[in-house]
Amino acid sequence: MPHRRLILFAKVPEPGRAKTRLAPDLGEEGAARLYQAFLDDAIALCGRIEGASLAVWASGDASPAGGADVISGARVSADAGVREYFAGRYPDLPVRLQSGRDLGERLSGAFESSFAAGEDHVVITGSDHPTLPSSYLDRAFSALVDAQLVIGPSADGGYYAIGLTGHAWPEAASLFVGVPWSTTAVLGTTRRTARRLGLGHVELPEWYDVDDPAGLRRLRREADPASHTGRMLARLPAGTPR
Repeated sequence: MPHRRLILFAKVPEPGRAKTRLAPDLGEEGAARLYQAFLDDAIALCGRIEGASLAVWASGDASPAGGADVISGARVSADAGVREYFAGRYPDLPVRLQSGRDLGERLSGAFESSFAAGEDHVVITGSDHPTLPSSYLDRAFSALVDAQLVIGPSADGGYYAIGLTGHAWPEAASLFVGVPWSTTAVLGTTRRTARRLGLGHVELPEWYDVDDPAGLRRLRREADPASHTGRMLARLPAGTPR
């Protein structure tokens, strides 16, 4: 059996830095608390993927002056604080720090490190889509048995998951160079690069990230009331003071 690694990209749920486009509806603290619920659900979902070891790769962009951990009140400061936060809340999961000037360098670094450690199939997903069916990530690993690349398209023109085989590396590192990150052109650019590189790829069903008011409205309709996200939404009704 191939060695499979599932990587969750995440960040500290710091008010003013997490889910800032939801702050007009939820307030900065409310948006951060909702993102914490996203994280809890994402880790629960990733833990259900059979045959894949899970690791959290955390963003080290917490404010140097420190920000309030919205759950415990502890101060979060720089990389050490980010690592401490995740290790404290999810003590059974390995935590690595992302590094790089943009998302492309961070993704490339995570793949490079994982393949150097002996992993055969690596899938990276994010923490912005708490209603994502776990079957989609199962399908991602199944696809890598025959394909070199798997992509989970997002409704906003990006992707919610991307996976590679070790055989495709390091040539596949070009997938993360020259991409207009945070635009609707991410997916199209990635497809064109995959074709240019001759990477056989499979695409999963489309899903959506929750980054803006429209995504929040859809989430309110679709979230499982028993999930961390559903329970938090019940505590953060529309009109929460800003």
